[in-house]
Amino acid sequence: MQSVAAGLIRSLLFFGAILLASTVAAQNPCEGSSGACDALLINKGRPWDYQVGVNGTPRALNARAPDPQEQSVVDAAKRVFSASSIRGLALIHGDKVIHASWKDGIPQDALFYGLSIGKTVTAIAAGQAVCRNLITMESKVSEVLPEFSGTDMGGASLKDLLTMGSGTWVGLRDSNVATPDQFREIWSGRMTIKDLMLTPKVHTAEKDLSGRPRQPGSVFAYRNSDPEMVALMVSKVAGMHFSDWVDQSVLKAASIAGPAILRTDRRNFAFASGALQMTLNDWARFAVWVRESYDEETCLGKFLREAAKPQIATRGPNGPFNLFSHFGFFTWVEHKLVPNSFYAHGVGGQIVAWNKRNKRILVAFSNDAPANDLGNLYRDWSRLP
Repeated sequence: MQSVAAGLIRSLLFFGAILLASTVAAQNPCEGSSGACDALLINKGRPWDYQVGVNGTPRALNARAPDPQEQSVVDAAKRVFSASSIRGLALIHGDKVIHASWKDGIPQDALFYGLSIGKTVTAIAAGQAVCRNLITMESKVSEVLPEFSGTDMGGASLKDLLTMGSGTWVGLRDSNVATPDQFREIWSGRMTIKDLMLTPKVHTAEKDLSGRPRQPGSVFAYRNSDPEMVALMVSKVAGMHFSDWVDQSVLKAASIAGPAILRTDRRNFAFASGALQMTLNDWARFAVWVRESYDEETCLGKFLREAAKPQIATRGPNGPFNLFSHFGFFTWVEHKLVPNSFYAHGVGGQIVAWNKRNKRILVAFSNDAPANDLGNLYRDWSRLP
């Protein structure tokens, strides 16, 4: 499990760190850290980010004391929490918070940045667009965004993108799709995320060992380009900025309390690969809503059940990730220690984990999560009735 945390960090750290870069220099606030330092993990965003307002009637989030079976897991959680860089942790059963902890000095209204948990949020927002008949899973990029006609990315479907299977990106050998210079251009406002997606390196297919371009849907490759393209497609069919759509279709549906932040560039294009910042309690509200929706006989429930199924093997140009054997729709599935689970995961330290068999949920925000300890903890939590 430690190897997976390291793999996720290698793939995602640079992107996460650069999000707090100034417009002059791509300064890494986590310099010298192996994970997401506090300056990245807990902050108030930037002046141009999308601001989610306060909801006067949020979803009830009730607490209850652990029963005797739960108490042993809660005790283990306290030990892991105190001995690690975990900054916020919650164990949930159904709609009840059984245990929640904030590291010393962190207030309960602190906004925890989910990093690549945001990819799962992007997938759910896309599912809501599918359920409202704005787009289909088979819709091609070029059909929705004609400016991508004639590109390799243009031939990818929404489903291909949601499984990290577009087959594109011939640039950096990690999840990023922008160089430091391009990030500086984005922060200055001289370049947008859409401009970035229109650069040839981003929308051109990689080649396989025989030199042939990879076909969409054939190979998993963890790239930030695929979620950014999902956001552009959904924004177009919804007729609004993607941040507005996420606010309306996901955050309001989950009835978070707010406030929250969705990170954008200066032209309001969302960083759909990792945008959302919320309080620990609102991450718990979101997690409960997802798990309740998963069981419902609705279009969204069906989408979430598909999202939590193995859709593509996690082997590819920048894989494998050894914790999980498969990927769903921007979700990690088939955890090797926790059967019947699906995960939203960022930088090896931000986690929302759901169990398919019951309603046991884990939420954790960390600089560099102790992967083995959290895996064992959630395994034991999931085994309870």
